[in-house]
Amino acid sequence: VLGNAHVSLFFAGGQSPGSARRALAAYAQAERVDPAAAANPDLHLNRATLLQYLERFQAALEGLSRAAELAPGWDEPRKRHGSLLEFLSRLCALLASRGKLRGKRRRGLAGP
Repeated sequence: VLGNAHVSLFFAGGQSPGSARRALAAYAQAERVDPAAAANPDLHLNRATLLQYLERFQAALEGLSRAAELAPGWDEPRKRHGSLLEFLSRLCALLASRGKLRGKRRRGLAGP
């Protein structure tokens, strides 16, 4: 619950790194102290959501996988895992192809 409160502060308060750090610490402590929390798919999904916003994609994918393992009937973790993999795949393709663009298209991607 404390981790979720810090995540709410993170999103409501301008995405403060301190709130993110406190949320991750609270999730880790809950997992260490309470075996029921460690087996709670919501904890893993919520932490993975925060990790995704922090661009810690590998850890986010691991959290989504864990949530899916803990709740096989819950589609949300699998959907988010697939969406994140698709995003990362597109991102890698765009980064790889950027060097192959010519002239005007490359300048358009470079920004003002």
